[in-house]
Amino acid sequence: MCGRFVTAFSLEELIEEVEAIAESIPVRLGFGAQDLPLFSNYNAAPTHALPVVTMQNAELLIDVMQWGLVPVWSKDPSVGSKMINARSETLTEKPSFRHLVKSNRCLVPMNGFYEWDRTDSRHKVPYFVPRTDGALMLCAGLWNASPALDGINTFTMITKPSIAPLANIHDRSPVQFSRDVGLEWLSDDENALSLMSAVGQPLLAPYPVSTDVNSVRNNFAELLRKVEPEPREPDTLF
Repeated sequence: MCGRFVTAFSLEELIEEVEAIAESIPVRLGFGAQDLPLFSNYNAAPTHALPVVTMQNAELLIDVMQWGLVPVWSKDPSVGSKMINARSETLTEKPSFRHLVKSNRCLVPMNGFYEWDRTDSRHKVPYFVPRTDGALMLCAGLWNASPALDGINTFTMITKPSIAPLANIHDRSPVQFSRDVGLEWLSDDENALSLMSAVGQPLLAPYPVSTDVNSVRNNFAELLRKVEPEPREPDTLF
């Protein structure tokens, strides 16, 4: 599960990244994407409005959507908080997702995401997980317009089993694409599911960060600072 991530980039940086996906395809901004403060989020959480890239009318569209998919058939907007992730292995089995795979795919750009090492249930250690090369991540997602939210677009992030070294911390992580495969994900309606294999997943470099990230109220650059994990108290024997 991915429950927090970071979008600490400017609109200009995001436009440059999206333009590099395919130089021959025009890039357009949605109305919400022109609000720059939305892109400086060091602790992005469910229900936040976050940048998303879609393919619309042969153009790459940068806009913002609410994280947490609210299906078109749902009358309860709160279900979005339970649908922030979709497992890649079961997309076509879930009524909320299977009809979106054909035409409602998106890319979720981020600097990295947070995960918690829960080996010791009394002492959960937060980690920030960027790419080893520091590049922006382009993660797979699905979206729809949600009647329960008056037509606001909502999205879910697709996850898959983690690979090392993240697998030692958490068993799930976002599906990520290189630029060229990301373009295929947005444009290839017939073969999109085949793109979510382990091949080509970028290398990750998780490192421990402050427990300040545990609270969504904390949202500042210092959350990304590497810290030494607090020593765990030894188990008491009776």
